[in-house]
Amino acid sequence: MPDRIEVRAVRNGGLDHIEVPTADETWVAALLRERAGYVMRSRPDRVAQVDAELDRLGVDTSALPTTPAKGAPSDDRKGHRSRQPAGRRGAAGRG
Repeated sequence: MPDRIEVRAVRNGGLDHIEVPTADETWVAALLRERAGYVMRSRPDRVAQVDAELDRLGVDTSALPTTPAKGAPSDDRKGHRSRQPAGRRGAAGRG
């Protein structure tokens, strides 16, 4: 459950409370983003490692997807070249 922190408004000096995620909540959110990337890239070995850490933190991973969603973009990097932005091409040859 997020921590509640008391804050003072700059304009009128009134008090309010904001919710700030705990360290564990932040860590779980980061692991879930990492896991989603491994699922998208079809890396079941890495998904299993992240699942082990999530299980250790008490997160139920049984309902999480283990294969990419149908129609999701693939991460096929074979033959992929990094390109310069269009505005930068040929800038070195100009004088």
